Amino acid sequence: MSFNWRRRSAFLICVLSCCSYLFSQSSEGSAQRVPFCKLSRQPDKYKDSLVTLRVRVKSFRHGTSISDSSCPKQGIGLIASQSADQTTSVSHFYQFLQTHRLSKIPICATITGRLVADSDSGFVKRDVVFRLESVSGVSEGDQPSKQ
Repeated sequence: MSFNWRRRSAFLICVLSCCSYLFSQSSEGSAQRVPFCKLSRQPDKYKDSLVTLRVRVKSFRHGTSISDSSCPKQGIGLIASQSADQTTSVSHFYQFLQTHRLSKIPICATITGRLVADSDSGFVKRDVVFRLESVSGVSEGDQPSKQ
């Protein structure tokens, strides 16, 4: 009897893991690609929508911000969602930012997440922040926007 219970538990864990993986893939796949400048000019239009951006990322002592060289002086704060904090890609991304924080070479990344109302996420208070859910294509140096 104990063997059947273990077998069923293992099967259930496997099914739940597969469903979780498929859900994360489908939510990332449904993200709308939006140019950063458009997002920063029309934040209400994209608030709480899943979007993918190619951006410059700058890490400061009191937080992280995203921007694009094609619309200077436009920046949005970046925070990680609690679930994203636990993913390997996001944790490696923040480690990469930490080691390159003092570098003069810009860091670029493709990020997926949601524009949300700031919840007092750092030293600098902002009206909206970008809540990071996943990251890919992290590189040093400016690269043309792929949007």
